[in-house]
Amino acid sequence: MSEITEHVKNKSLELLLEEATLNGAARILRYPKSRFFGYFCSYFPEELILAAGLEPLRLLPDTGNSTPAELPAYCCSLAKGTLDMEIRGKWQDLAGIGFTHTCDTMQCLSGIWAASGHSKTIDIVPPVMLNTSGASRYYLAEMHSLLNSLMALTQNKINKEALQDALKLCTYTRKLATELDALRPDLPSQMVSSLMRAGQVMPRLDYSQALEKCLPALKEMAEPNQHRLKVLISGAVVENDSLFAMIEDLGGRVVADDTCTGYRHYSGPTVMEAEDPLVDIVRRYTEMPPCPCKNRSLNERMAYLNDLAHQRQVKCAIIVIRKYCDPHAWDAVALSESFRNSGIRTLTLELEGADVGGQERTRLQAFLESMKADSEL
Repeated sequence: MSEITEHVKNKSLELLLEEATLNGAARILRYPKSRFFGYFCSYFPEELILAAGLEPLRLLPDTGNSTPAELPAYCCSLAKGTLDMEIRGKWQDLAGIGFTHTCDTMQCLSGIWAASGHSKTIDIVPPVMLNTSGASRYYLAEMHSLLNSLMALTQNKINKEALQDALKLCTYTRKLATELDALRPDLPSQMVSSLMRAGQVMPRLDYSQALEKCLPALKEMAEPNQHRLKVLISGAVVENDSLFAMIEDLGGRVVADDTCTGYRHYSGPTVMEAEDPLVDIVRRYTEMPPCPCKNRSLNERMAYLNDLAHQRQVKCAIIVIRKYCDPHAWDAVALSESFRNSGIRTLTLELEGADVGGQERTRLQAFLESMKADSEL
């Protein structure tokens, strides 16, 4: 990443790359006037956090792999790492922590966090099947409950104007992220990964302004490379760019990123047409491309990813599973079969966290070299 920042003398771009490297660790020093609210999942609505006068901060584990005594060893490193940081006081400045019921681990983590940590916690339980009868009414009720919880937390009233302003900011941020994602095939994979993650660990207005300023430079940097293998990545949270850099080093290029910290976080429609802004917010989170924890129909996720692979002319897919992440592990079986049926070769990588080492490099190198050999036949 240092080579990239040296090559591109653009202050806004360097700022975003630095923020992605820090993952919010320097928030107090860099943004002393901002008050952050932590969250884990893209289904926790940023719009309500912003409307409450807070800044959303995706909680990402640091490089340590410690297991707090409060959790069993068979929990994912996201849960273990972030709880360990909470116990060590790393999140004490946050206004609160938002939990979304996505899996059993995160549901249990919420209760353990409230009992063992220092931060106030707020829970929401979105529907699993997003388009069933009554799902929208239930989701809207959850949004009203969350709104009340945030008002109680901040001791401030959240009015319709604040919600509309937050919707506008999120709409503009997602528009810029979509422009960035369109450049992905022609930019270094680790750079785009960093820029996407930066928008989840720094104030949203600062992010949108910086991304807007550096997009022209990114368009100038963009260079089509027909010699790199086009790769799709799917998985959960990826807190650093180690895997993306390794794929680049081995001759690949991530042209489609379906990870929680990648473009999936920004994708989906954002509308502003209902009298009640909460209705528009529910619609946005209902209609965004589903992760393995949510669904609208049995095969919709697989159909969406196959369409994405076709649009980006993907040659192969890498499914990344965090160790002990049940939803993505269950999803990987059907997803890899669906990819293979579409003629897309697939590699499944199980990682303890986001770091990749020698073993992963060996597997990736063999996989990508076999793809190159096949393309030359």
